[in-house]
Parts: sequence; structure tokens; C-alpha cells
Amino acid sequence: MAYGWCSLAGIGVAIWLIPRLLKTELVGAKYALVGGALWSIGVFAGTVAIATGHSDGLEWLEYPWQIDILLVVGGALVGFPLWLTLLRRRVKHLYVSVWYIGAGLLWFPILFLIANWPGLHFGVQQATMNWWFGHNVLGLWFTPIGLAAAYYFIPKVLGKPIHSYNLSLLGFWSLAFFYSQVGGHHLIGGPVPSWLVTISIVQSMMMVIPVFAVAVNQHMTVLGNFRALIYSPTLRFIVLGAMMYTAASVQGSLEALRAVNTVTHFTHYTVAHAHLGLYGFFSMVMFGSIYFIMPRVMNWEWPYPRLISLHFWLVLIGFAIYFIWLSIGGWLQGLAMLDEKTPFMQSVALTLPYLQARSIGGGLMTLGHLVFAGHFFAMGWKFGPQRLGAALLGSSLFPRLQGKGAAA
Repeated sequence: MAYGWCSLAGIGVAIWLIPRLLKTELVGAKYALVGGALWSIGVFAGTVAIATGHSDGLEWLEYPWQIDILLVVGGALVGFPLWLTLLRRRVKHLYVSVWYIGAGLLWFPILFLIANWPGLHFGVQQATMNWWFGHNVLGLWFTPIGLAAAYYFIPKVLGKPIHSYNLSLLGFWSLAFFYSQVGGHHLIGGPVPSWLVTISIVQSMMMVIPVFAVAVNQHMTVLGNFRALIYSPTLRFIVLGAMMYTAASVQGSLEALRAVNTVTHFTHYTVAHAHLGLYGFFSMVMFGSIYFIMPRVMNWEWPYPRLISLHFWLVLIGFAIYFIWLSIGGWLQGLAMLDEKTPFMQSVALTLPYLQARSIGGGLMTLGHLVFAGHFFAMGWKFGPQRLGAALLGSSLFPRLQGKGAAA
């Protein structure tokens, strides 16, 4: 999910956004295509390696380092064209989406190279590095790409500027300053220096600054135009994803507190939280971005608009079941493990009904993904109508909102 879906989707959205935001043709597009192919080969090879028992044994870093070389080379071939395009830009004023994408392209290679360098980490230091990478790949790679897309598409669809440019920069710089050390709270109770854990907890709590900066900015941008969510599939997915970003970040800050972490550590609660960020926030934003981008890339409309709504409700309901029940089961699991009178296997057994609910939710999500994939390929095979003009899908359904700037 992290390297096969999220990273490739984020790279695709970034390649589409950067030239438009900079009013500059993409430099070295062929290299980006080769890089994307190498990355995909690396993901396939790494997944096969894990399935056959060959793993580095570190969360988020399971691919063997020999296969990681493909991702490094592929990522470089994708990243360099974007940076060259940035250097040749025709605009002086950089919109906040460019800040986020540029930073993500700078941060991720550093994170990935340090984390995967063979023989560089061992023992307690390796565990510290593991969670340094595990959190930063979410906060300094996926989060910048997701927020860049949200900051672009929400104003674009609504036909109005972002509420506050200064507030968007506050969110960017506070994310850059406070996020880099938050992963240490996963090591509470472990054989690591207490100051390291304390710094992680403090920075986790400071993350409320960029989170609320983004939340207020985007809410004020959408304010007065919420009816547009009914008609715009892009806005529906991305606004939901932006809300999930706020929820995941606030939950993460609370989970870093020692009193809460004592209960949630080593439980399914943490798994639910990870999915709230990577799926509830990032994947939803990517779905919405793709629904906007593909008609413009293919010069073709989505052939079956009802499938977009079906996809939305399947993944929304499925994820709600997945997250809520796994969170409840994980919290009860943590309380049971803290009770010295409760046998460990009882703490495992009590999670079974919640895991069954997770399977139901995951099944609905999977069905939604199949609907999305089928619809995607139907467009590729030129089902449905050719795209006419610059109107968004379904723009004829809300003429009254267009006059109010609710749709572009």
C-alpha cells in the first residue's frame, strides 16, 4: 500500500501538478516514465520477496536492500525532472502546493537512503531509526503530497482562492520543524534514552499547530460551498480526506502521551490509527485527485458517474467499520494486557469479534477498489463520452452553484 499505491499515486499527482503550478513544461518526461516503471518493478519484486520469506524484518522497510536499489534509481529518475522543472519555472510566486511537493521530494530520498543503507544500523539504534523512518515517511513524504493536492484541488473546484496564504505557510513550516522526531513515542518503555522519547512526545503535541492551520484554512475555503460536495466527486473525496488528516493527526498526538500509549502500545488500536492516516487521509485525497486529473489527461469523461458514488460509499462505509471496530477492539485489548489477572491469550481472544468486523470493512473497501479499477480501465478503453470543454464531470447538474463560484 505504501510503496505500490500511495507513492505511485502521489508521484503521478505531483507530475501533473508541478508543470501547471509553475506554468512550465515538464522537463525530462521520458525519464519520469522510466523511473515509474523501475519503481513498479521494484515494488513487484519486493512483494514477491516478502511472500517467499525474504524480508529485512523492519516495519515499513521490509523490502530487501538489494531491491530497494530499484526504488532509489526509479525515484531519482522521477524526482530529477520535477526539480529541473522547478528550477526552470516561469513564475516567481510559489503556491503552497509547490512548497509541499518540493519538500517531499527532498525529504523522502534522504529518509529512504539512510533507513535502507545495509549494515549501517543495529540493536537499539536500529529500532530508533526504524520508527524515525516509519513516522517520517508518513509525515514528510505522504503528508506533503496529500496536502499539496488538497491545497490545489479544493480551491480549483470551488473557483475561489485559498482562505489564507500566510496560514498555509505556517502549516508548512511548522510541519517541517515539528514532525521529524515524533516517531520516538513508539519506543516508550523500551531501552532508549528517556530524553529521546520525551522530545518525541513534545514534538507530537506541537503538531497541533500545523494540523489546525491546515484544518482552519481549508474549512474556511469550503465554508459556504458545502453543497458542491454533492456534485463534485473530486471535492467529496478530498474534503473527506482533509478531515481525516485532522483526525489522524490529533489522534496521533494524543497517542504519544505516556498515559494513552501505555494502553494502546502493541495493540490493534495502533494499526487502526496507521490506516486513518494512510488510507483515510492520503488515499481519499488521491482518489479525488485521480477523478479530476484523468478526464484531462485522456480528454475523455468518466463513462459511468454512478460508479464514482458507489466507489465513495463502499470505501467510506468499509473504512468506518474497519477503523471504529479495530480501535475499540485494540483499546480493550490494551486494557486486558495491563490487567495482571487476565491471561494473555484472553486478551487475544477478546479481539476476535472486532477482527471479524475489520474483515467485513476490509471486504467493502476491496469491493470499492475493484469498482474504481474497473471504471479506470473503462475510461482507458474509451467507454463513455469524449470530454467537451473544461466543464467538470456533472457540471450541468449544478448550474445554480456555478454562479456562486461553487464549481469551476
